[in-house]
Amino acid sequence: MHTLLFALSSALTFPQQPNIYLEVVGDNNSSQDWAFFAPHETEFVANKYVAEQIVKKGGVFVVLRQEGKRLVTFDIDHQKIKIDPNRMFTKIGRLASLKKSNPKHRKNVSLINKAEKRAEALSQFVLDALSGEKPPSTIVAMHNNSNGFEGDGKNGIGNVSIIRYQTKLASGAQYLIDTASGTDDEDDLYFVTDKTDFNSMKQNGWNAVLQNPNVATDPNEDDGSLSVYSEMKGYRYINIEAERVTHGFGEDHLSKQIEMVDYTFSLLEKEQ
Repeated sequence: MHTLLFALSSALTFPQQPNIYLEVVGDNNSSQDWAFFAPHETEFVANKYVAEQIVKKGGVFVVLRQEGKRLVTFDIDHQKIKIDPNRMFTKIGRLASLKKSNPKHRKNVSLINKAEKRAEALSQFVLDALSGEKPPSTIVAMHNNSNGFEGDGKNGIGNVSIIRYQTKLASGAQYLIDTASGTDDEDDLYFVTDKTDFNSMKQNGWNAVLQNPNVATDPNEDDGSLSVYSEMKGYRYINIEAERVTHGFGEDHLSKQIEMVDYTFSLLEKEQ
């Protein structure tokens, strides 16, 4: 039996492994053509607020759940196989994530292949929940990250920061095409696929990163993420990133992420 955390939500059990399920708020066939998705259970700072807004404004909000962990664990051939649920939307990404997260099994071709098929089924299960009768025109991802970034000289951890993205772009990273530095904390930022969204965010003083559309065709930039998948499918994608407490370090930037959610809805409603 699943414990639902949001009012007016329902649970969809993953048929291939019943301890994995989706908590769904709203209606994926709503007249409002947007879908919010939270892939990591440990990144939940503003999820309650998103659920409340979906009930008021329409659309659907899907949260992937299992055991409260960041990674999803598959039970295959009496083995526990982990995968990053935001790296499971393409085959290249699934295989890379499985090998990275399960070093002792990476040479077990049969096991990795079975896990890849399980991950493919889970990704389709998520996409079906987001899509309803037709895919949404916009997918909004809810993420949280750690304070700073590893190697920043300030005891930062993790790998998400507008400063880090600027450094990556300056050093020739091919998965980015532009960044905008606003007035907020370096960990509070948008990662988007749509240039119009990026320009609006830049003009309004937000930290923002614009993905290079070439990731859709360059296998070297295919990490299996929902942003890459969205680029491949031509979906508008907005990732709302904000800092969270991690191992007692940093802060939950709830009020800022709420502001970011509200701004995102202003962009979405403008298109209606």
